[in-house]
Amino acid sequence: MMRRILILGFAALLAAIPASGQAVVLDLDRTVSLATGASIPARKYRSLYDASRFAYLSWEASRKPQFLLESTPVTYEHNMTQRYFSSQAGITATQIFEPLGGQFYGSTQLGWLRTFGDGAQSQFMTVPLALGYKQDLLFFNPLKWDKRIEPMKLTQAEKELSYGIETAGETAVQKFFTLALAQDQCQMAEESLASCDTLYAIAERRFRIASISKAELGILDLQRVNASTTLSNARLARQRAMEDLAVCLGLEKGAQIELVIPSVPSSLVVNIDQAVACARENNPHFIEYQVALEEARRDAERARVQKSLNLSLDVSLGLNQIANRFATPYANPLMQDMVVVTLSVPLFDWGKRKHSWEAAVSRLDATERAAEENARDTELEVRFSVEEFNERQALLAKAEHALEIAEDVYTQTLQRFIKGQADVYNLSMSQTYWQSARQNRIASLQNYWLSYYHLRRLTLYDYQRRQPICYVK
Repeated sequence: MMRRILILGFAALLAAIPASGQAVVLDLDRTVSLATGASIPARKYRSLYDASRFAYLSWEASRKPQFLLESTPVTYEHNMTQRYFSSQAGITATQIFEPLGGQFYGSTQLGWLRTFGDGAQSQFMTVPLALGYKQDLLFFNPLKWDKRIEPMKLTQAEKELSYGIETAGETAVQKFFTLALAQDQCQMAEESLASCDTLYAIAERRFRIASISKAELGILDLQRVNASTTLSNARLARQRAMEDLAVCLGLEKGAQIELVIPSVPSSLVVNIDQAVACARENNPHFIEYQVALEEARRDAERARVQKSLNLSLDVSLGLNQIANRFATPYANPLMQDMVVVTLSVPLFDWGKRKHSWEAAVSRLDATERAAEENARDTELEVRFSVEEFNERQALLAKAEHALEIAEDVYTQTLQRFIKGQADVYNLSMSQTYWQSARQNRIASLQNYWLSYYHLRRLTLYDYQRRQPICYVK
């Protein structure tokens, strides 16, 4: 009914979207898809994940045999007692032994030495094969801790990727509804200006027959001026919001955006216990707390082991030889055995190692307390977010009902004004209530979907599709 009465107002909607630029139709799902796909924030989070993934792959590679070629191609030395020229090269292979934290190694080396002077000679020095093992005898095993911590760090990076991209999606939802509010305000301003022009024309005819006062006619004229100013401001706000959303989604510059306002799923209710369980499994903050705890425990154990003394063992068995000809050392190699035990005992260090251990224990205790506190805070945030989300649907229903009432009141008041049965004040108030109800409905939709996507980010769970959220390919 009201649509037919305000036909002039709705005709102005044709001017709502400028003719220049390519129109892009966006619903909420496509907006989120663009934000979580190729937007700048999404690419940033993927780059951060790649850095963590490559660090993990580097650690994985370090657990495999390592081969290294070491060479000193040329050495020349001339001093008071000797002058010589040498060259040497060798290949070394290493393999860590995770159960004990030691390292096996093997090598082969070849060197050549040329001396000058009265006793000038050339010699080849070879180590055809040497095998050995190094071990810390205090049995602090950093490899054991790395094997436990590094996979957790990769999992944390995977969750942080999803968490970051969901943050980008949540930001896009905010900008989507900011534009929706701005477009509705612009639409209302256009309708209001068209309505003011129509009502002023009606009021002029009624003023000529003394049906309304000059003051009432002036109020309607003032409303026309105010409506024109409001429309100009609304168009600027709409353009700013449109450009903001376009930049967020990586759309072409100058793209004109048409929004499809989403509805609300009527049966979507989230269980608090399920949400908390999803958060504990998926939220990167919980994994971050676990990583921090493991690292603090590792540091405390290292400080405890090293506070008294350091003791290490290096055992090797191999072959070596020296000869004047290249082939001779390899034909007649001699055995080479080596056992090295290194002991370091602090005689007096002013309590340095003891205090280092105490500091590590204190940091571990502080980390445990912080992890408990942060886990509690995150869980409380999830619980509050679930409660808020479940309430938003009822609040939206109230906003829908309020809009129906306000629209009906405005329609009836407008009809009564045209018939001369209502004054300008009542008409203005009913229009204000109607416009406010329209904005409240969109704001309620905004709050509903923002709370939904905020809950998605906290728990990394899609409650519509009933599946975890993961952006790792």
